[in-house]
Amino acid sequence: MLLYGDVLLAQISVTASVKNIENNLPVADVSVQVLNTDKGVYTNKVGIFSFENINANAILKFSKIGFQSYSIAVKNLDDIVYLTPKVSVLEEVVLRSFSSSQIKKVVPDQVYLSQKDIEKMPFILGEKDVIKLIQYTPGVQQATEGQSGLLVRGGNASMNLTLIDNIYLHNTAHLGGLFSAVNSDFVNSLEFSKAGFDASYGGRLASITDIKTLKIPDSTNYNGSLGLLSSKLTGNIKLNENNGLLLSGRRTYLEIFKPFFSNNNTILGNDKNYFLYDFLGKHTAKLSDKDHLETTFYTTKDNFKDQTKGRNRNLNWGNVLFGSTYTHKFSSVLSSKTTISNSYYSFMFSDDEFPFNYSAKSTFNVLGVNHYFLWKKLNYLFKIGTAYNNTNILPKKVNALVDEFPVSIQNQETYNYDTFSVFTDLETQLSKRIEAKIGLRLSSFFAKQNSLISAYHFYSAEPRVSIKYQSKKNQAFKLSYQRLNQFVHQASISSFSLPADFFIISTDKIKPQLSNQYSLGYSYETNGLQLNSAVYYKHVTNYTEFENGSVNNLFSNNIYDDVLVGKFKSCGLELSVNQKVNKLTLQGALTLSKTVAKFNEINEGKYFAATFDRPININSIAHYKLNNRIEFGALFIFTSGQNYTKPADIRVVNQRPIINFEAKNASRFPSYHRLDVSCTYSFKKKGRWNSKINLTLYNIYNNNNPFQISYSTDDDVKDAFIEIKEEKDGLFPFLPTVNWLFSF
Repeated sequence: MLLYGDVLLAQISVTASVKNIENNLPVADVSVQVLNTDKGVYTNKVGIFSFENINANAILKFSKIGFQSYSIAVKNLDDIVYLTPKVSVLEEVVLRSFSSSQIKKVVPDQVYLSQKDIEKMPFILGEKDVIKLIQYTPGVQQATEGQSGLLVRGGNASMNLTLIDNIYLHNTAHLGGLFSAVNSDFVNSLEFSKAGFDASYGGRLASITDIKTLKIPDSTNYNGSLGLLSSKLTGNIKLNENNGLLLSGRRTYLEIFKPFFSNNNTILGNDKNYFLYDFLGKHTAKLSDKDHLETTFYTTKDNFKDQTKGRNRNLNWGNVLFGSTYTHKFSSVLSSKTTISNSYYSFMFSDDEFPFNYSAKSTFNVLGVNHYFLWKKLNYLFKIGTAYNNTNILPKKVNALVDEFPVSIQNQETYNYDTFSVFTDLETQLSKRIEAKIGLRLSSFFAKQNSLISAYHFYSAEPRVSIKYQSKKNQAFKLSYQRLNQFVHQASISSFSLPADFFIISTDKIKPQLSNQYSLGYSYETNGLQLNSAVYYKHVTNYTEFENGSVNNLFSNNIYDDVLVGKFKSCGLELSVNQKVNKLTLQGALTLSKTVAKFNEINEGKYFAATFDRPININSIAHYKLNNRIEFGALFIFTSGQNYTKPADIRVVNQRPIINFEAKNASRFPSYHRLDVSCTYSFKKKGRWNSKINLTLYNIYNNNNPFQISYSTDDDVKDAFIEIKEEKDGLFPFLPTVNWLFSF
């Protein structure tokens, strides 16, 4: 927000918007009164108001039924004024559930989570996991127990874009999905979209998760937890009026529980060891009333060792992020934002279970620059900008031995490409009942030559359109179309041993992936009840998989030789219901979908069930606040298992193992399901000191959800034929956890 003229002068002009602090939605018809005068206005339908010729020292009072009143001096006014909803003393029914209202959103299927949303969620292994919250929305599943990433509307994990303070985060999970790589204690808000993407986002096909970390607080505060599985501490420190420092760290110590679990088929077995940690540091500087600078550093690390039954398996993986975002306000309606960042991810593993002793490394690095201008007027929002990314990928670097003799593996190259994009978005109201958001992204892709690929250029246009028709005050219909390109391909070997993926870039033979998605939704809300439904159809071309999806690809001299190019299509029905009545909040979601893939070289060129086809997904969440001290939570999840291609046997040819497989995706993991319950007791507040204790019962009926499918052999490497035996390992059995949470 800009004040025209010197704040010492009497007459200036201001424009700002008013939003609900709980769901970040604009609040219409808010009375904005200049105290001790007869001047006053109301916010429009998108929550924006303006004054001409107003004294900089004047006090504005914001008021509306259902919200707490708020007053602020004009000279201290920012772009956005947040109002807090009132809670009735009698605890009457309120229109508030786990996630924000869909009625006022133009974009369909978009989820906004605030700090208060996260606080209301049940605990998972003693934590309220912000990424896990997304998995309880329709159309979204986790891969399997122990696999990282989200599966959104038939896509694989590589098709999701996750940002922390505008910086790309490659891997979003610890321990392949049990804990997310994002510590919810430092999260200010999360916005998740699976349709109607903003044109400033590009390079991914399935979803966008945009996470913003905490801002400079009014006063320094700390919060953390000490639990049986992990501990964490977050400090949001106000250095002075213009500088803030956010520090947050977390570490597990699962190894101390090993003596209590004799089952070696879980991660807590005596012959296994695992730990994780993550750390975030952020400095925020208010350079002037017009200029802000945020600098963020974030790192995650996982280490897993498995020496069960003579294995010698080691895995470690992690992210390192660094970036700065500079915001400048030209006026009350015009601002710009520039982000420069670098994101690095590495994954390393070694094993000696198969005829080979081998180790492999894969890395993914993105250097990015993003800049845009934003105009925010009474009747529209307009954004225009550019983005540049330089990406370096090392798909695999493998060292292998057979009978202690090294195996030569050639052409283990690093791949490099540049992308440059121009984008624009316009959100406006076309009529009293119709609102629209229209976007266009023009992208160029430049792959650099190496020993395996030639230089390659590609240009694309990606239109996005979302339309909302609000037939009544409490119901709306939404329609969305988006065309997207993805220049990186994920080829999974998850059917063999632990899940691991290679990333390769597009070439003149393997074109960029192209998605066209259509979505139709309906939203209805009344008296604490939210009903949302959607149907979608997605068609993706230039989709890639390995021919066998196997460890064979580790030893290939040319990784592209084993890559098949095809297509897949996915359609589905998504239903969700949220009910809030007094002390009880309930949420349920059902997704029925079908995803099929087609490759000329597989299944006689006919469609078959894709690797990430999950026909049924059901989940539910419950939260009950008994009183100011005691609250209960529960969550249940059921999802169909992942398809995979089972290896049948190994034949050794010229000292190289050749693995024979059954029909493509003929096998399916067992369905994943579990029930967690939790109870939290809040101690009496003492000054600024707050604390509570939480008991969570994870996987309460002790279902053995497979974490990995392992294969063992009894034959000698010198034999021409080696039989393979399959074993399914679980991750966590029934596990009680106790966490002490505190803040001050």
